[in-house]
Order: sequence, then structure tokens, then C-alpha cells
Amino acid sequence: MYKINMYFDPSGAYASRIPELLHLLEEIQRKWETRCDATEASMLSAEDIERLASSIRSIPPQVRGRIVSSGHHILPLSGKKRLNLKNTPVILVRKNDVPADVFPHLLGTRYVEPEQALSRILEAGPDEYIEARGILEDPLVKILSDYPGSLGRGTILVGRDAETGAGVIDLLLRDDAGNDVVIEVETRARDPSVAQVCRLAAGYAKTKNIPLERVRKVIVCLEYEGNLPTTCMGSGVELYEMRPVKVI
Repeated sequence: MYKINMYFDPSGAYASRIPELLHLLEEIQRKWETRCDATEASMLSAEDIERLASSIRSIPPQVRGRIVSSGHHILPLSGKKRLNLKNTPVILVRKNDVPADVFPHLLGTRYVEPEQALSRILEAGPDEYIEARGILEDPLVKILSDYPGSLGRGTILVGRDAETGAGVIDLLLRDDAGNDVVIEVETRARDPSVAQVCRLAAGYAKTKNIPLERVRKVIVCLEYEGNLPTTCMGSGVELYEMRPVKVI
């Protein structure tokens, strides 16, 4: 159903990152039995390059966001709208041979690097990641960033897309008791979201050398599936479902 292709230039500015990217592809293929291929730029003909660029452009903008490099963001296409393999590897995910997503991309204000995307696909599986990721996570992160107090009086923003040894935290807050709050934002949350936020919290605690009990684990979603509240309760994870509240 899914195929993941990485296109890269071994002499590109990101050469030192290539071994890790190849390792992630191998692990995804092994764990999820998903075909993963890596193609060097030198193997692409002019026609191949044009077809690849067209495939990237065919992905709906609300899914892949911006794909043309500008400012500080390196994206699949250069400022001249040519394939940008000298500056970034390009990961193209196909579902039933139809382009479904591309990395890196800039969706709203969230920049998703190839390593970040592959790590999350490895954890959740391509179907869970692509289907559950949704297109509303970035607006949710923006709302919570602007109004951290919605998760408790006195709660403040610490950072977004915070790096840990276990992955990238969507949103990091601090409550009025001084506890750090690790937040996983999902459009539609499922049981794998619990494992994800627990791992991120543990990785963050280890990175900062603080007790894990001083780190709150939180999932914020628009909706959830199955017995997620029970799973959260058993794992010490707080679950917030954002929805409109009628005032009058």
C-alpha cells in the first residue's frame, strides 16, 4: 500500500546525515514491511527529475504545505522551483502509487525535517502517521502556544518542536508548580499517541537531568478513538479534547 522513496545527493550539504536516514528507511521496511528505496541524484534522468517534481507538486497544498525554499527553510524545490537535492534529501511517500506526502515540508509554521518524519513513521507505522496526522495539528499548536493558560492558570510557553534524544516534542510548557509539560498534539489521537508522549517525556527528563515525575505527559486532540482515556489513565497521561463550547 505504502512506498517510501528517498532521493539524495551523496555530495550534498547533508552528507553526514545520510547514514541515519538510510538506517531509518531500513528499520521502517523491516518493522512495517513497507517498501523503502533510496535513489542517488546521479541515477535520475532529466525526465525522472521532472516527474519527481510534478509528483511533489501534485500533493494537495493542505497536506504538504509549502515546498519551495525561502528564508531559512530548505524545502524539496529550490527558489527557482527546481529539485533541491544539493541542499536536502527528499522523502516522497506514496499510497497506492499516488503521492501522499513529502518531506521536508513547511505546513503552517511547522517545519518537518526528513529525520523527524521517518522517526515518527517508524514509531507509528505509515498508515497511522499519514492518516492520523491530519492537517489541523499546526493550528492546534499555534492556539496552545498563544494561550498556554488554557491548560491551567499560570502555565507558560517554553518552546515548540523541542528536540530530545527520543524525538521532537510538539509543544513544551511549564505549569505554575514548575513542572514541565510535554504535549503531543494530534488531530485524531489513538493508543500509539500514549506511547509517543511517554517516550518523549522520558527522553526530555533524561536530557534535562530532571526526575520524570516532574514532567507532565499530555495529549491534546480534536477527537480520539477507542479506549484512549483508559490507556491514558493507566499510563499517567492527561488527555484533552478541544471542542467548541456553546456560550449562549
